[in-house]
Amino acid sequence: MERRLTAILTADVVGYSRLVEADEAGTLQRLKGLYDGCILPAIPQHAGRLIKLMGDGVLAEFPTAANAVQFAIALQKLLPAHQSGPASERMVFRIGVNFDHVVVEGADVYGDCVNVAARLEGMAEPGGVLISQSAYDACAPNLNDIVFFDNGLRKFKNISRAIRVWSWPRPLPALRAQGKARVFVANFEGNSPQEAAVGVDLADGIKAHFARLTGFETALDSTQAHYRAQGSVRIAVGRSRVLSALVSAESSRQIWAERYDENTDDPFDIVDRCTPRIAMTLRRRIAADDAARLSNKPIDELSFEELLTHAGASFFIPSKVGWRGGGEIAEQALEVEPRSFMALAMAAGGVGLAEFLYGLGKPDDAVAELAFRRIEEALRINARSDMLNAVHALLLLYVRKRHHDAMAAARRSLELNPDYNMGLWTLGTVQVFSGEFDAGVSSSERAANLDIRDPGAHLYSRIAGYGHLGAGRHDQAAAWFLRADQLAPGLPPNLAALVVSRWLVGDSEGARLDLSRLLQEEPGFRIAQMHPLPYRASEPWTSFAATLREAGAPE
Repeated sequence: MERRLTAILTADVVGYSRLVEADEAGTLQRLKGLYDGCILPAIPQHAGRLIKLMGDGVLAEFPTAANAVQFAIALQKLLPAHQSGPASERMVFRIGVNFDHVVVEGADVYGDCVNVAARLEGMAEPGGVLISQSAYDACAPNLNDIVFFDNGLRKFKNISRAIRVWSWPRPLPALRAQGKARVFVANFEGNSPQEAAVGVDLADGIKAHFARLTGFETALDSTQAHYRAQGSVRIAVGRSRVLSALVSAESSRQIWAERYDENTDDPFDIVDRCTPRIAMTLRRRIAADDAARLSNKPIDELSFEELLTHAGASFFIPSKVGWRGGGEIAEQALEVEPRSFMALAMAAGGVGLAEFLYGLGKPDDAVAELAFRRIEEALRINARSDMLNAVHALLLLYVRKRHHDAMAAARRSLELNPDYNMGLWTLGTVQVFSGEFDAGVSSSERAANLDIRDPGAHLYSRIAGYGHLGAGRHDQAAAWFLRADQLAPGLPPNLAALVVSRWLVGDSEGARLDLSRLLQEEPGFRIAQMHPLPYRASEPWTSFAATLREAGAPE
């Protein structure tokens, strides 16, 4: 087989299936006319070689990137002149060009160069040309008055590296793909001067919370925002009510609304109690809505910020696949921005903690160590992230069992954001497994009660259950483990904990039913193959495993 450096061009018709469905015979005839009268004659005019026709697509080879790019632009200018009739019947092509080595076998070519050209073509706009950085570098001196636009690094499906892409005749649509979502916080409305003043304080408090959060930006101008947070305040003697809502500025669609009733008319108490709950819920709702916008978009067409959004939404799925999936998507974001502390933290936590949080088996040591290297690199880049410090604390606890260091990292997370629900859960987790059971219950219950609709509430409830279990309050432990199971049904760690707590309160029938469910979820479950819970002292874990054994779990 021969290997050579060459320019590969791929082109296809936009909406070809629709055209064929509307008029199969006419579409095929018009396409053949374009091939014979326009496309095929122009290829050798630019020193090119047709490799093959693929229905509505063309694969061609050119000796230089300049030849390929000049042909592509000339073709896009020629095609309209070779078509008449209604606009709905006209064929519009998109073209991709890459310059790299290919493997030649007979008349055909193979390799990564061809795959990248095909991905570029798929991302190109109708009537446009998209070329790789290597093609741009090779042809730039010969472009003369042809202007290509830099669209930055893009990640493509099944292509291991990110590629900088250049487009003609205009930049690729930016929308908000290259930036974070922006939210405008309006003053909450009130009927009285006191209510209006509290409404201003609520808005200012939410903005202050947002200043400590990552994942979106606060807009000062409502016309520049993607989301609008708004609400109202009502105060009566001894009581108050705050209504809060989130609206999409782009579609005028209400995404979320909630009512907060408090047994106080003190302005400071109203603001202190409502602000953190509203801010953390808004953070999650914005992330979820932003991710829903991307749900039907191919992952190889997502920008860096969109990959992070997509990864964040995957963590909301209460399963090992969902949690680990968030880490795997973050790994793709790292290929675009290797020095992003957020992508490093998501990749470390997603892949490194999935088995600890959602499984019962022993995680792979190499996976855990890679997670540690990533989180330490992220900390060197930016140590002032609440999420990053929380992930660091969990890795220190579960992977290294360094309880003292994990406690310090968890407290740093809450210093940066005192009402961060994941930070409260992380602190509670470290406290429980360090033997500070009551303190751990307090932290984790506070996290769980901030918002019962928080996707992580099942994790917070599980830790509260472990805390009550360690303190000997078996009935309360069972109640919290049941709550965790109701929020995220069928998770093996919740079922194992239910077996233990129910057995200890004397509910042997309930424990055996939960054990049956556990074995349905994990048919190969064995006590000896479990990863021990990261208690500082050995006795709590020894007792946990012994109770599983008494309840009939297989050794």
